[in-house]
Amino acid sequence: MILTDLIFCDFRNLADVRLEPSPAFNILYGANAQGKTNVIEGIYLLGTFKSFRANRNEELINHAHPRASLAANLTSKGTSHRTELIIDHQGKKLRLDGKEPSMTAGALGCLRPVLFAPEEIGLVKGSPAGRRALLDRAIFQADPTYLPRAQEFARILRQRNRLLKEDRRDQELSPWTEGLIRAGARLRRERRDFLNRLRPLLRESYANISGGAEEADIRYPVAAEDEEILREKMRLELIKEHQRERRYQTTLAGPHRDDLTFVVNGRPLRLYGSQGQQRSFILAFKTAQVIDLERQTGETPILLLDDMTSELDRRRQDYFFQFLLERKGQVFITTTEHQPLLAHGLTNTRVFRVEAGTVAADRGQ
Repeated sequence: MILTDLIFCDFRNLADVRLEPSPAFNILYGANAQGKTNVIEGIYLLGTFKSFRANRNEELINHAHPRASLAANLTSKGTSHRTELIIDHQGKKLRLDGKEPSMTAGALGCLRPVLFAPEEIGLVKGSPAGRRALLDRAIFQADPTYLPRAQEFARILRQRNRLLKEDRRDQELSPWTEGLIRAGARLRRERRDFLNRLRPLLRESYANISGGAEEADIRYPVAAEDEEILREKMRLELIKEHQRERRYQTTLAGPHRDDLTFVVNGRPLRLYGSQGQQRSFILAFKTAQVIDLERQTGETPILLLDDMTSELDRRRQDYFFQFLLERKGQVFITTTEHQPLLAHGLTNTRVFRVEAGTVAADRGQ
């Protein structure tokens, strides 16, 4: 999976940017607040239909213009594709090979970027919602059909919560409760199955990062049971929470309330982990995800590293760059200083200077 060119128009401070990236390593360097992360964000948007920084479309558009556009040509398994995204104040419109895809999940399978960003280290000790989002993003990158199922659960949950707020009778709530149970049990099973597949890769990656001195694990509060049993358990959870749900007027049981526990040496990382262990865990999770995607899709995903190297000490940097050099995929790295990155022996590299919303290839690149 390789991006052959990128075109951004009026996206944040990138008024008119055209890039022909290397199929291997691409370094975007410059001072802070010049637009480096905007390039990474644009690629991530084209692959996931969602920003990792903003919740409102208005934040993505240059303030002087009514809309922003992103486009990329790419090759995947020997086939060329063009993906385009138009963002205005009403929403986002995606086109794949000149047509609106019949379902967004189909377009998301065309470009699967994996993001490494310093902000994600905060997920270890942050809210459960952040850890759930980390897991859900990883799942639908491996299986884009997971997205519409997650959206269906969210739709049912919103409707059920609306009825609770309106204090509707149990008879009116019942069909939405049954729908929530069916959709929720399936999401829980899919999350559990994905983690069972990812866990050995995570353990191996973390062991390599720590030099074999520590062991990592990830736990999810759902046992290895079939979907029918998961439905019955969720039904019992909702019955138990019935009175509290009426009091608080919101749904209190289901996958939207589950939490992941990140563990190092048998102890919850959220409570006992050092900064170094937190960085190592997120790095191990992402490297495990990359390996899993390679196995599931037969291709190395595009890797987006937003100033991640600044968060790693020399030992972790050495491990990470060795991991990157072993991949045969495309990598985009943002940094304030590019020379130290080149010292890691990156080959087939293009270097771009980013300044005040312009992106230009360094001379000789």
